[in-house]
Amino acid sequence: MTTHGETAATSTLDAHMHRACSLQEGIAEFYDQSSGLWEDIWGDHMHHGFYDPDSNVSGSDHPAAQIRMIEESLRFAGITDDPAKQPKTIVDVGCGIGGSSRYLARKFGAECRGITLSPVQAGRANVLAKYEGLADKAYVSFQVADALKQPFPDGQFDLVWSMESGEHMPDKAKFVNELARVAAPGGTIIIVTWCHRDLGPSEEDLEPWEKKLLNRICNAYYLPEWCSTSDYVKLLQSLSLQDIKAADWSERVAPFWPAVICSAFTWKGFISLLRSGLKAIKGALVMPLMIQGYQKGVIKFAIITCRKPE
Repeated sequence: MTTHGETAATSTLDAHMHRACSLQEGIAEFYDQSSGLWEDIWGDHMHHGFYDPDSNVSGSDHPAAQIRMIEESLRFAGITDDPAKQPKTIVDVGCGIGGSSRYLARKFGAECRGITLSPVQAGRANVLAKYEGLADKAYVSFQVADALKQPFPDGQFDLVWSMESGEHMPDKAKFVNELARVAAPGGTIIIVTWCHRDLGPSEEDLEPWEKKLLNRICNAYYLPEWCSTSDYVKLLQSLSLQDIKAADWSERVAPFWPAVICSAFTWKGFISLLRSGLKAIKGALVMPLMIQGYQKGVIKFAIITCRKPE
């Protein structure tokens, strides 16, 4: 006999699973529609650039800034150019069209696997890997998979790389658990992600206006509830991971969103946006909110790195 409490619990679980499935479908469709637009305008790196806050930024600097983001993330995590310490197996969690994967594979001569919810992204990433001669060497490939249920055995990768995908994860604890699970003993985990500001000692939640701002961004970019950098650090600590470090790079990425907005209002950007569909257009319309979030200190661009015990 099923009790009222059991029925209520089942209904709650069903509702949670439905929301998770709807979120995944929304993320996949958003990137199915918008990835071609991004590649047309910005190329194959679907992430922020890393800038010198004291320098004037020109239009030609943005692709170089995206490469600097990769290099600075590696440097922050303590990955050097010493061949003996370089990763030989890499997973790119939330790989986009594979820009980071291919860059890292070439840099380290490493085997790299990329996963994404978007079939369009996975297909395009494999095409680009083949075009660049990386797929023929059988060490760079991409597939559709859930970051919360990665299709890899335990302890497979020397470097677990997540560049701006964590913000899409509805269960941050499960996300971090999976990153740690697939990391090899002694392996490095790098998480670069959007967070909300850390709460003060007397705060229990964000201010209502802050939550309203973030919710508008969530609705356009298919994001679940945000978390803080300190939330990530606590999750990593709970797994007994070592050498945990975190930093706020918000100032270093400040020129990025204004540049994205400017690119959308070029003739090429405008035509590409119209061709991309309603989800991409909806995303473009809330881009000024990202700038507002950074300027008001609500949004933080965070890097968190750690190492799995040997």
